[in-house]
Amino acid sequence: MEDSPDICNALCEWNHSHHDGCWTMRFRDDKQERDQLLCIACVIEMVEEKSISIVHKKYTLDCFQAVLVRFPHTLIELLTMDGRVCIHFIITLLVLALLIGELKSDEFVFCVLDQCQKQLSEKSSMRRSLPIFTLLGKLLLSIPFLAKKLIHGYPMLLDHIRVALEYPDEAVRASVCYIFCAMYSNPPTVEKLSMQFTERLCKLVLSTVETAQTKELQINSLALLKHLLQFRQFVTVMMSSHGTGGINPEDGVVLQGTVPQGGGLLLLLLKKLLLNGDEGLQIISVQCMTSILIHSPVQYSPALVYADLPEFLFERLSNADENLVWSIYSCLLLLTEEKLFFSKCHTIYGIESLIRSLKETMRVNSIEVQKQGLLLFREILKRQPSGLKLFMNLAIWHEAVVVLHDAVTSSSLKVVTEAASSVAAFLWKDHLAVPVQYQELQRVIEAMLLRCADLPLPSQGDTIRSKESHSVKKEQNKNFSQHGQLLLSTLEAFLNACRLAVDCQKDPSMQENAFTSPGIASENALENFSKFLLMVCDTLCIPIVMKHYEKYPNATVMEVFFSILSVQFSILPNTANVLSVKLASSSFIKFTMELKVKFCAGGRNPKLNQVSSEFLCAMCQILFSATEDVLNCQHDLDDVSSLFAKCIPHLNYTFLDTISVLSENLDTNGMDKDIQNRQHCLLLLLYLDHIYDNRLFSEGLLFKAISSFLHSSFDRGHSPPPYVLRAAIYLLSICQEKCSKLDLIYLKSICKLLENTATVSSVYTSHPLVLKFFFHYPELTDRFGHCILKCWFAHFDSNCCEDENLAPNFQSDTSCLMNIIQENPNVLLILLDIVHTEEIELAFKALLALKLFLRKSDNISPTSEFLRPRFLQILQRFTIENNVQTSKGGENLSPPSFQAASSNHLSPSGKRNLSLILDLLSLVQIKIEELKEMTSTDFKLLYHVTNLAGKCKALNTDVLQPAFNFFYCCLKQASTYNKSRVVSVLLSNSSLMVLLEKILELSWSEQFTHEPLHDVLACSVWLLLACLVQNQANSKSEVHRTVGVNLDKVMHCISSRKDSSLLQVCILQFLKTVLRHNFTSPLLIFTVTKTKNRTPPDRDALLYPLSYQQVLLLFIHLQNFLVQGDDLLFCAATSCLEILMEYLQMRDEDTVSHLMSQPWSQFLLFTLVNSAQSSLLNPGFLTLLAMFLKYYSKNIVSESDVKEVLQMATQLKLQELSNDAAEGLIKFLEQLHLQNDQLSNIEQKDVEVIHSLLEDLKSRTSTQPDATKIVFVGRLAVCLPDVSSFNREQGK
Repeated sequence: MEDSPDICNALCEWNHSHHDGCWTMRFRDDKQERDQLLCIACVIEMVEEKSISIVHKKYTLDCFQAVLVRFPHTLIELLTMDGRVCIHFIITLLVLALLIGELKSDEFVFCVLDQCQKQLSEKSSMRRSLPIFTLLGKLLLSIPFLAKKLIHGYPMLLDHIRVALEYPDEAVRASVCYIFCAMYSNPPTVEKLSMQFTERLCKLVLSTVETAQTKELQINSLALLKHLLQFRQFVTVMMSSHGTGGINPEDGVVLQGTVPQGGGLLLLLLKKLLLNGDEGLQIISVQCMTSILIHSPVQYSPALVYADLPEFLFERLSNADENLVWSIYSCLLLLTEEKLFFSKCHTIYGIESLIRSLKETMRVNSIEVQKQGLLLFREILKRQPSGLKLFMNLAIWHEAVVVLHDAVTSSSLKVVTEAASSVAAFLWKDHLAVPVQYQELQRVIEAMLLRCADLPLPSQGDTIRSKESHSVKKEQNKNFSQHGQLLLSTLEAFLNACRLAVDCQKDPSMQENAFTSPGIASENALENFSKFLLMVCDTLCIPIVMKHYEKYPNATVMEVFFSILSVQFSILPNTANVLSVKLASSSFIKFTMELKVKFCAGGRNPKLNQVSSEFLCAMCQILFSATEDVLNCQHDLDDVSSLFAKCIPHLNYTFLDTISVLSENLDTNGMDKDIQNRQHCLLLLLYLDHIYDNRLFSEGLLFKAISSFLHSSFDRGHSPPPYVLRAAIYLLSICQEKCSKLDLIYLKSICKLLENTATVSSVYTSHPLVLKFFFHYPELTDRFGHCILKCWFAHFDSNCCEDENLAPNFQSDTSCLMNIIQENPNVLLILLDIVHTEEIELAFKALLALKLFLRKSDNISPTSEFLRPRFLQILQRFTIENNVQTSKGGENLSPPSFQAASSNHLSPSGKRNLSLILDLLSLVQIKIEELKEMTSTDFKLLYHVTNLAGKCKALNTDVLQPAFNFFYCCLKQASTYNKSRVVSVLLSNSSLMVLLEKILELSWSEQFTHEPLHDVLACSVWLLLACLVQNQANSKSEVHRTVGVNLDKVMHCISSRKDSSLLQVCILQFLKTVLRHNFTSPLLIFTVTKTKNRTPPDRDALLYPLSYQQVLLLFIHLQNFLVQGDDLLFCAATSCLEILMEYLQMRDEDTVSHLMSQPWSQFLLFTLVNSAQSSLLNPGFLTLLAMFLKYYSKNIVSESDVKEVLQMATQLKLQELSNDAAEGLIKFLEQLHLQNDQLSNIEQKDVEVIHSLLEDLKSRTSTQPDATKIVFVGRLAVCLPDVSSFNREQGK
């Protein structure tokens, strides 16, 4: 050191006054006269101060070095006064090493290493070398290239360091370990060390780790071990084969008398560290294991497995330290690549610990730990051998489901994505615990899909215009990439859930809980789980994927999506048809075709092309089989399935390509079979797609392409299979509405192709437009009209026509047929032929269609004239067929009691469709509302119907009911001149009269040896007889056979048939007719049962053929009818009672007076008055009042009733009264006028009211009821005037 005062100034001038004097060193140099000062605090602060220049700091350190060389003992004593200051000073000096690195001066580096080597050589004790080792370690860590220079240029220094590793002092060994850590932090350094040095270092490190006592040495030695294990050569040495001695590979137990070395020693040390209570040491231990496995899991995993380290790792998962748990997850994840990890049942041992650890992990906000744990869980689930059950009890399985549910509902998108992948691995049959808790799985699956449904998607108009647009857009793309990954993982999980449901169908133990009580439906049944999967696929999966596809179409996502759709058909096979129809109705045929064009054209994405084609094949096969007629053979279905499988994978066509392929004219000789098959396949796909109201292409181009295809097929002599021809006809029908007519040449080709088919039904599709297409062209109508209508009726819902007031279920179908009939009346003849010739079910549907048309027709006359000749032909044919059967000695089918009725009865073959024809004929007759002159055709029809009806059995309601309706209508609607001829035709048929008599006997019979008589048929007979009696009396027609009527039975029938008010009304109509004619008619013979008579004979003689008891009984029944609340029966009973009184008035006035003045008559009126206020002006009630007044029953009709009726009448608008009400009111008022003297309380003003009302009523303009208006009540035809005040709406 130079003799200069500058030294003192340099060392002590900077802030020295603030330092304690104990840190100042006084010394005197021999060359200097005064004491020198050295302040350690000043040196430290000058070195640390950033404002001091590097040159100044270098000068200060040079001065300090000079003093240290000349006065070492004094300076060491000063530094060691306080160990903390000494350490701080050393660290401060180490910071200077950074300066060396910045200067990058090789000269100074070599200077440092030279000084270190020199100092280590001069030190007599390793203990004194500790500061040098410490300094060297920090320098190596701070200056990366220092290690390289140390290895190449300072082997002696390296030997000193290696020797120090064997020194007993643990502080020295800890410093040396630190040096090696710094050296091996630079990977290129490792390559420069010799193999001999590597092996020796490995042994020294393992020995140091094993014997370390201090915390510092433990940490540094383990850190060195961790660094060494990052390099393959060190791992190879430590895990060498000779090092496994001491460990039995069968059980992993250390053998007695052996010292574990190499791999055995290393694993044993790691196991001890893992059992240590220090979490830091546990983490290093696990990280060391991970470092070993990273190099080669297959090579080193068996050693860890045999050492039973997985068990200890699983046990440590109970720790709460996130770093330790993450490290264990990572290590176990590498072990999953080794089969021994599973075959030695370590996963079974540790699965419970793993599930509990995951459950705890989900409660903390550590995304990386959660992801790593779920990744480990997924790999274990994926790699677990099928023979080893992972979940041994239901409780652990349930905990696993809870963990997965928590994971898929996490707020972190990354965790949810990893959880979805774990769910996919979890949903395998081998991982289910019996009994299977399907509801728990449903919660996880639904939560997972709902999480995807909540993912945001950007709108197409989103743009970023800020300066950070690029970075923000990059971040958005990253987020949506994560969304896509989550969607993909979720779809894979849902796919596995669907496959799981299919797999469980084959195992009875998986279908229902065996512990469920009998008769109780289990909520955890496989069927419910399957229904749930179908439901969420429809409500969540499909909408989620389609929404994502619209924004970010991805081939991988769609590949999984189509796999899901394909497996849906197998989840619940009985719902495959419904599912296919729903998908087709949602345009999935079109969607799949367009997706194939977008992603798979040109051989791209073969996997997506395969799965999408498989889905399309499966769906179309199901749809095609559902549209097939049950009579079609299985061979066609097999051919179509084969055609789909062969062609659909190659149909990646655009619109123009499809039209081009269909229009391609194939050469007859060199016909390309593949193109022909693709044409057929395209037509079937278009056919199925259009069936569900989806249009792939514009109608005009498609119409031309299909027409060209059919014409080309005919030209080359190729007749397409029926299913292809059906598809082509259907598509032409759909397109026809928006296209012009077919060219004649194309139409002829189509006709020829149709003629070559075995049956027209094989090429027919039930659709209104197909029906319209065939009747749009006369060529098609003439050749195939009858067959097409048969096919149409085979699919026709008869409910839409059975009731004229019922809206059709398929309004478009019926409307289409009605429009066709309007445009082409000849269709009526085809329908009539179907009614006549086809099977009864088909004929009945055709009958309903004809009825519907007739009911809706405004003018029936042209239709009637058009149909009557064909009706006559059909009836003549029925008559001939019946005569042929009779001549062959056909069996008499009448019941034994009726065989005498006729000698010839209609055979079963003859009456097969006769009832339908007669039903239609009667409807045509009823629809003619005006009187008309009958033609010869009409009389021939009447003649044949009369003959056929006369040959029927009495219980043959199907034939007789429409026949009687026809007779009744003819009598009512014929003109006066023609009525006599109609009556003569009917009366001339004795068999018909016998039949009527037998039906009457059946109507009042209480015992039925066969099926009972229908009330509607009995009603028809009573009405027909009443009409015949009336018209015979008018026309004086000859009677060939009389009809017997037992009056006692008639009275009994009235009283006993209380369940049928309509039958009672018809009987009363008959009684009204015979009462008007005083029981005298050439047609009827009245009989009575002889009983013991209690009445005087002279009274019975006056009333003959009625007896007094019968009159009394009839009177009581009629009064009973008045209080039953039936308007129809009330009016009929009132009218009959009025005529009965007129009949009795002529025969015996005493009987009339006696009957009308009975006390119960007053009670009857009281009941009627109080039943409803509006009944006072009821036509029947007014007639009843007039009747009591007429027959001098003033004590029955109270004057208060009279005044009340008058008061109500004055308040009414007379013009709004119905004709029946006006007529009844007139009768009542006239009787009041006549009986004015008999009524004491009638005042003069009342008399004036009566006169005024009578004048007004008689002067009002009334509309006479249509005497020929006939309506249907059920199957019964009734003329309105036959039943007084008949309710028209009820008649309908």
